Order: sequence, then C-alpha cells, then structure tokens
Amino acid sequence: TACPSSFTGSLQYIDGGSTFGWTQYTQTYVATNTQPYLSFGMETDNHRYFFLDDVSVVDVTATATQLLDNPGFENSTTTATGWTLQAAGCCNANAVQIITTGCHSGTNCVQYQCGPEVTYSFFGQDFAATIGHTYSISFYLKATGTGGQPTFCAVNVY
Repeated sequence: TACPSSFTGSLQYIDGGSTFGWTQYTQTYVATNTQPYLSFGMETDNHRYFFLDDVSVVDVTATATQLLDNPGFENSTTTATGWTLQAAGCCNANAVQIITTGCHSGTNCVQYQCGPEVTYSFFGQDFAATIGHTYSISFYLKATGTGGQPTFCAVNVY
C-alpha cells in the first residue's frame, strides 16, 4: 500500500516534539459512510516512541456498545489483533508492536517506533456506522524519547 499524500479528514493532530505521559484525547465524528476507517498516522524516528492504549469508538446514542475489535489490545500477543498496519513500506513491518509494561490500563498496549530516519505509517481498523450518527472517538497516547527529528500522530477517519 502506498503512503497517503495528505491527512484529509483529520480529527486530531498531536505534536510529539516533546515527551508527555498518558493523555486522553476525545473527538466526535459524524458518519458519512457505513464502514469508516479509524487511522492513527504516526511519524517517528529511532529516538522517539508513541504508545497507544484504550482506543474507543461508540455511537453517542448507544454509549455502552464498543464498535472496535480489541480496543485495549488485550487480545494480542506480538501483533495487534483486529488492527491493520497500512503503508508499511513507508516504515517497516515492526513499527507497531505489542508491549506489556508501562501501559495505560490492562496488560497490553501498542508501541510505535519507526526509524532510523523519520518516516511514517498508518495503523487502524474500520467499524460499522450509521450515516448521520455521531460517534465519540477516544484514546490514550504517550510520547517518549529525545533527540532526533520532530514527530507527530495524526488521527483520521476516512
């Protein structure tokens, strides 16, 4: 899969130029199709890391229903079950790894690191939606590391 040339539909842009602890981000999205794709486009180098945990997509009219598979990565061992890594040619197949220490909650979370040069790839999954319904999208993100180039995480729904 080729690297996208833009971040159309961006819900959130998070600068990873400095480190930060686990931070919750929440946005809303109004569905324009029945199978939207939630994407985390992350750019790092070999000096910096992003960590992702507790991703959630719920219809605001039915908040008890989680629409993602494996949203906290607890059903994963080495790769994120139910999630896909796209545009791996822009980075490498090991950019997204499951780790078991320092997670926001539970046992597992995702560590994202690319390198040695600054590059990016996209990680996400699609979910069932009703056109016109509003969805709450939330996740926890952490950034670590120093030196190297500035980094970012762009959260999109296509």
